[in-house]
Amino acid sequence: MSAGGEVRVDQAHRGYTVTTDDAGQNSYNPLYMKYTADDDGYYSGQNGYGYQSLEAFVDVCRDVNAGRRTVAEVDKNSGNPTIRNTTITTAILEAGRISLDKEGKRVGLFQNGHGEWRLEILS
Repeated sequence: MSAGGEVRVDQAHRGYTVTTDDAGQNSYNPLYMKYTADDDGYYSGQNGYGYQSLEAFVDVCRDVNAGRRTVAEVDKNSGNPTIRNTTITTAILEAGRISLDKEGKRVGLFQNGHGEWRLEILS
């Protein structure tokens, strides 16, 4: 593992695995399945994609708008499609697009101490 962590993109299995010193190993967008527990701690793998995930998103929005939950509480469950929880997937896809636009140049993803991602074309 490199300093602080690593990201592996596995298109053969349609998954992103991110390993960090702090959080350990996590999968993002894994295999059309949701391997993280729901907010109540129960298995919810069948809810990875499709109308059920959209329904869950709307339910979360309603809860936040009604004051029943905070955004910070929602962000704690990595299965919720919040900006915070989808940023790494978006950064990986953008790095791939930049690499293709730059004729295969390597693109590094770097995270600062505030959790913000930066892309950089590597020589």
